[in-house]
Amino acid sequence: MSFYLSKILWLILNPYNFFIFLNFIIIFLYIFRFKIISITLFIINFVFLLTISIFPIGNFIIHKLEKEYHFATLVPDNLDGILILGGATSPSLFREFNQVSVNGSAERLIESVKIIRESENSKIVFSGGSGVLNRPDLGHADSAKFFYETVGMDTKRIIFENTSRNTYENILFSKDIVNPTKSENWLLITSAFHMKRAILVGKRHEWNFIPYAVDFKTSKKIKFKPSFNLLYNLTSFQEASHKWLGLLSYYFMNRTERIF
Repeated sequence: MSFYLSKILWLILNPYNFFIFLNFIIIFLYIFRFKIISITLFIINFVFLLTISIFPIGNFIIHKLEKEYHFATLVPDNLDGILILGGATSPSLFREFNQVSVNGSAERLIESVKIIRESENSKIVFSGGSGVLNRPDLGHADSAKFFYETVGMDTKRIIFENTSRNTYENILFSKDIVNPTKSENWLLITSAFHMKRAILVGKRHEWNFIPYAVDFKTSKKIKFKPSFNLLYNLTSFQEASHKWLGLLSYYFMNRTERIF
């Protein structure tokens, strides 16, 4: 139930959709002669949209999530296991063309190849089902397996968990499979802006990880200066909103013990 609720909530709060819904409300109010309210809302909407389009607010929000993981992770020699979170492939394109199809988070797979090859005795779990409401068949595990086979990896070493639909289920279902002890050293590979939520879910279920963050969206030092790359700034704000709403919703659903 919470999975479907989260999808509906994001449908409404997605900045692109929210601005469209708000404009419909403004038009409705104007038609029915609530002109002062409609004009006020229009001005607020316009100023806010202009601000997030010109200034790198999204990048600053993402940087807040990433900066904790800017350090280089030292992978211990006695590594017991590696958990790789899905989300780096395009399952629908993989099924259509039967080719490796990766997205902007491809570093999750690329970096994992190096770590897996350096960790011959470690357990390996790749976790990623389908996050699409009406397409449970479009899981990331199958396309990830194809990727690993393409680059010459022995996929018999890797456990592919293919039923999880979100970060919470990634951690929960993977833990049920490998049943790790508290003394084991597990490396977690995911995008830097996604790492905080995954780590917090792990702690909630007494599974502590060594974070191995990849796919950084911001540099170590960023400057707050205007830019007229409007679409990029809007997209960054949308991505940042999604990650922070995820942190908030997980806290209020008792999936994590704190927000940040």
